[in-house]
Amino acid sequence: MKVLHHRQRIDQRGTALFVVFDPPERLRDSLLRGLEVPYPVLVDRERSAYRAWGLARGSVLSIWGDPHVWLRYTSELVRGARLRPPGADTLQLGGDFVVDPGGTVVYSRPQRRDDRPPVAELLHALERATTTTR
Repeated sequence: MKVLHHRQRIDQRGTALFVVFDPPERLRDSLLRGLEVPYPVLVDRERSAYRAWGLARGSVLSIWGDPHVWLRYTSELVRGARLRPPGADTLQLGGDFVVDPGGTVVYSRPQRRDDRPPVAELLHALERATTTTR
């Protein structure tokens, strides 16, 4: 999770929350293995948060048939990264959101494939949200 490299900037602005739908045991053995996540992690087994935020599922072809997905994984392997085991549903698309202290969504980017926004974009949205409400 590249966002954890920017913990100091996040902590200056507020807290972060990660929502996942995998069971806690699987989550510890896959996505979070070897990571110390200092923020709350909400386990949403029924995916009610995913539905409420309008997040969708991709098709097998749109996810695994996309050459960009394979290129990204190949480049990570070439750089020496160790791929983590996949979650329970590789077709569930995530999203990135920033909510200001008043509860208003000020940044929203539902995921289309393996296309997370740059961390700098998320940090900028977080900083704008917390600066305008102070």
